[in-house]
Amino acid sequence: MNNIVKDLFYLLRPVHWVKNLLVVAPAFFGGIVFSSFEIFFTAILSFFSFSLASSVGYIFNDLFDVDNDKNHPVKKNRPIASGRVKPGNALVLALFLLIVSIFIALKINNSFTIILLSYLVLTASYSLGLKNLVIIESLCIAGGFLLRIAGGGASSGLSVSGWLMLTTLFLSLLLAFGKRRSELNMSLENKTFRKVLAKYDKVFLDYMLVVFAASSIITYSIYLINTSMGFILITIPLACFGVVRYVYLARKKSKGDPIEVLLKDYWLLACVIAWLIIKGLAIYVH
Repeated sequence: MNNIVKDLFYLLRPVHWVKNLLVVAPAFFGGIVFSSFEIFFTAILSFFSFSLASSVGYIFNDLFDVDNDKNHPVKKNRPIASGRVKPGNALVLALFLLIVSIFIALKINNSFTIILLSYLVLTASYSLGLKNLVIIESLCIAGGFLLRIAGGGASSGLSVSGWLMLTTLFLSLLLAFGKRRSELNMSLENKTFRKVLAKYDKVFLDYMLVVFAASSIITYSIYLINTSMGFILITIPLACFGVVRYVYLARKKSKGDPIEVLLKDYWLLACVIAWLIIKGLAIYVH
């Protein structure tokens, strides 16, 4: 019984819920997340609504991609690919999470619910075929990040800066192409486990890493310059280090998954923690 519960919990990929902290970003950067219990509670609800929705996407993707996952050096050990969880049980779990996620969204507001539903449609479209279309599959991943931050703006009632949206877009494309770059190394050592990798090559992906690394740093810098807090500009060097460090790791033989890279590379993790501390001090300590 314990192993079944553990496998079902693994299907949710809670480690990847950290991506959904973007939903809290507008309220956090807007300096209002701790201004009242209602705003704080709404931010938490928004986070869990998107986290459950993202878990639904992960489960459906595992169901549709089970044959490819069996050929993946790491994903072959996932519960569905390994046969430890039956597809029917995974589908029931996904439907339950879907209902709970939408129920929470409806309790927040209609705008947030529409954005959440758009995210669910995007992830379903990705699993059903868009993941096999070169470039478009990376744009879908970036779209998911943009919908997260837009959802945070809708739940908090704040207007999200255009420069912050651009920074999110370029950074998410960097992460997406970086993951493909490292997967390409892995596919050369093993048999191909992701169809779209056959349409990429290292030179193209290296160009994309350069383009979106530079773009994300530039737009982030402009975003900060447009704020009234001069002290926060000190985070620009940290952002430069973090972006360049990820590019370095993506071109090496790492797994390339942004969350796994973040948790396993102490330099990158320290950079993100320092960035968060300085941002927090600049916004909330006057």
